[in-house]
Amino acid sequence: MPRGRYASLRRLVPLLADQSEDCLFLNLYVPGSGNRGLEAPYAVIVYVHGESYEWNAGNHYDGSVLASYGHVVVVTFNYRLGVLGFLRTRAGGSVGDLGLLDIVAALQWVRLNVAAFGGDPSRVTVVGHDTGAALANLLLVTPGSKGLFHRAVLLSGSALSPWAVVQQPEALRAAVADQLGCPSSLEDIAPCLRSRPLAALLDLRLEAPRFLARFGPSGDPARSMERSADSFVTCDLMLGATTAESYLDFSAADIQYGFEEDQRNRVLRTYVRNAYTYHLNEIFSTVRNEYTDWDKPVLHPINIRDSTMEALSDGHTVSPLVHVGYLHARRGAKTYLFHFGYQTKDGDYAQRLGSVRGEDVAFVLGLPLVGGLPHFPQNFSRQDIGVAEAMLGFVTNFAKTGDPNEPRDQRPDYGALKERTRYRALTWETYETGTQLYLSLTLKPKMRSHYRGHKMAVWLNLIPQLHQPGDDDVSMRHHHFHERGDHYYSGLVRPESFTRLPPARHGATSPRPPLVECAPNLTSDDEEEEGEGEEDEEEEEDEAGLLQRLATRHYYSYTAALGVTVGVGCLLLLLNALIFAGIYHHQRGRRRRGRPQPQGRSSSSSGSSCSDAAAPGAAAPAASSSPPPPHVIKLHEPPPCYVTATARKSPSVPDPPPPPPPARGSSAASAPGGGSTVKKRVQIQEISV
Repeated sequence: MPRGRYASLRRLVPLLADQSEDCLFLNLYVPGSGNRGLEAPYAVIVYVHGESYEWNAGNHYDGSVLASYGHVVVVTFNYRLGVLGFLRTRAGGSVGDLGLLDIVAALQWVRLNVAAFGGDPSRVTVVGHDTGAALANLLLVTPGSKGLFHRAVLLSGSALSPWAVVQQPEALRAAVADQLGCPSSLEDIAPCLRSRPLAALLDLRLEAPRFLARFGPSGDPARSMERSADSFVTCDLMLGATTAESYLDFSAADIQYGFEEDQRNRVLRTYVRNAYTYHLNEIFSTVRNEYTDWDKPVLHPINIRDSTMEALSDGHTVSPLVHVGYLHARRGAKTYLFHFGYQTKDGDYAQRLGSVRGEDVAFVLGLPLVGGLPHFPQNFSRQDIGVAEAMLGFVTNFAKTGDPNEPRDQRPDYGALKERTRYRALTWETYETGTQLYLSLTLKPKMRSHYRGHKMAVWLNLIPQLHQPGDDDVSMRHHHFHERGDHYYSGLVRPESFTRLPPARHGATSPRPPLVECAPNLTSDDEEEEGEGEEDEEEEEDEAGLLQRLATRHYYSYTAALGVTVGVGCLLLLLNALIFAGIYHHQRGRRRRGRPQPQGRSSSSSGSSCSDAAAPGAAAPAASSSPPPPHVIKLHEPPPCYVTATARKSPSVPDPPPPPPPARGSSAASAPGGGSTVKKRVQIQEISV
């Protein structure tokens, strides 16, 4: 089994409690000597670790498996964190994101030196997880990183998440200056901070609101991506998310036993207050209503826990990630989206449904192929090996060619044949604004469309429409929560704001300057102001339009099908009505043409004759006028008039001769007492009208 050759530029010293600025080192992994001649120069994968902007376990990810089995060069490195790496020291400026500059310096070193290790500086891919993904996303819109990498993979994070950037960098700068005894009126507090000991910098007592970062980069990445920076559009992008992105936001007791609705309301109210500024009551009610199972009259604490976890996952990680993919794909850039939903049987997380944030990292690095490494000691099954092989293949193919499906002709000597066949027959389609296809990475992978479409519509369309300041005469108290006590919240919340701010972007609560500098305009001042005003209006309309399309595009197919069905039904109904009317008029014409004309009689005379015949005492008709045969039936004529006359005896008038016998026999009534019978003669006469 080939193993990677570890090449360390400096010995790894994890800095947990004793941080310092002497941590800028990197590790470099290359394939073994037996694989060097296969694909050299190799594609380069630069992995940016995450978990927190303040403390982490250092550069502990082993890239040897990914380098050996994927035939790529893997680079991992450290960068400054906390107050040393993410504090804006200058008032109104962007200087202070030193951690981001450390990543840029590492990429510059890779471009200059990776060729000596068999790497290809023209095929560099940045892979980031959690806060590392947010930093990689910021690199896409940072002018200083242009040309240093060509593709990016963002796992469980993006720059649009509310925890990705510092919401109020000026307030953080003032708090740090106050605790360290530096005048906050200084334009730049960096010289004053350098005069303080390192222990004083690390002992700062700053509490961050829940779900937000205490330290972190600053800026407005949404505005930069909407303006389509060159590096953001030209770089290929792969995005990935797990099922339970907010699993680590809850305590072990909450995970094991769940909680009731009151605790759910406190958690959601805390998140809404820290992530948004306007119409907090409406946003909270929307989220609570959307993630409540109304079919069940009584909710179990575990079900409440799952729905709350789902709401937070969609709010602070998944919906911003989908928004980044939409902004990237709408300009025609190549975008891939996947959902890692595979669950290991012997994982570290029990009491859960779905994959947990961070579980996909081990599969991306290919660790189940070997197992037993210090930081991932659990055993892996054959199914785990198959999923790890697929993930490793997708990521390395994307780093080599920009397409996770190519090349397909490679035959790795690892993994199981069944799993290789299962994933090899799958084609990963690109994520587009219309189809929104994504790969569902489970034991049985398949392509799906519109990941959590209805939930994403709530976060990307409905809530941004609610998060508006309203008219100028609307007081800021209207936007605050009605519940003001601390017992209504679960964790630290931001103080209420009484200052009206411009409408915030998705996941933002305050306006921030862009990270991308614009080229100077050579037109006059009036033309420049007019052009900027039109450009801002177009950008606002474009943003509103794309959010509307993102929220409603997955309903277009159903609406079109329903419209076609209703239209066809109405057309058939109208056609049937026309056919029925035609048949009716045709039959009516035939009736008129086939009806005989009256001869010497009128309808009134006919009626009077019938009445006279039926009147008592009327004379019987002459014997010569015999009725027509019973089998002769005339169509379209009124029924004949049946006249019954009782025989009368008169001395002066002789009785008429008896009529012929009826065709179907006659009945005679016997007189009582057995005497002579009185016979009644019935004559049927047909009268034509």
